[in-house]
Amino acid sequence: MGKSNSEQNALIEKGSTVETDDGKVKARKAAGKVRYTLDLQSFLPYRMYRLAAQMSQAGNKLSLLLLESGVPIGEREWRVISVLGSYGGLTNGHVADALKTDAATVTRAVKVLKKLGFVDTKNSKRDRRKQLIYLTQEGADFHDLITPKRIETGELIDACFSYEEKEQLQHLLNKLDRHLHHLENELEDEWE
Repeated sequence: MGKSNSEQNALIEKGSTVETDDGKVKARKAAGKVRYTLDLQSFLPYRMYRLAAQMSQAGNKLSLLLLESGVPIGEREWRVISVLGSYGGLTNGHVADALKTDAATVTRAVKVLKKLGFVDTKNSKRDRRKQLIYLTQEGADFHDLITPKRIETGELIDACFSYEEKEQLQHLLNKLDRHLHHLENELEDEWE
């Protein structure tokens, strides 16, 4: 585990080296003394953020793939295509929830994708305000053009794990996902 706040502050005071997963970082004397320090290497939100950024940089050539395809869409639109390709037709709210984004972002992406003929919408028979968004055949074909490269990227990233480790990681991620969903619901309940 990490060092206590006093140990970390002592290291910073001395200007010594702090070990990180990707090498050593020279600790600099801070202009102001902090009372609380985070051991960033054991602070889960920081680690998850860094890992997501590293995965994005290391294997995510999505922007290049989209550019090479000649189709004028960005990652926002691709994410909507990806979700619809995985789950089938969904409402705007369900797509937003799957992507952990706001409905307005999904609406903007759907507008672009509709102009390209990649998605279409159907009104709900029960509630005319709700629309089902789904891939057209052209959208499905584009999905199938990009997805094999995305799968390859995923395989490159998780190649460092054995089968058992991948299973364990999926189990732990699912557990964390359920826990965060529970926390999110608790926070929402406080405001109702």
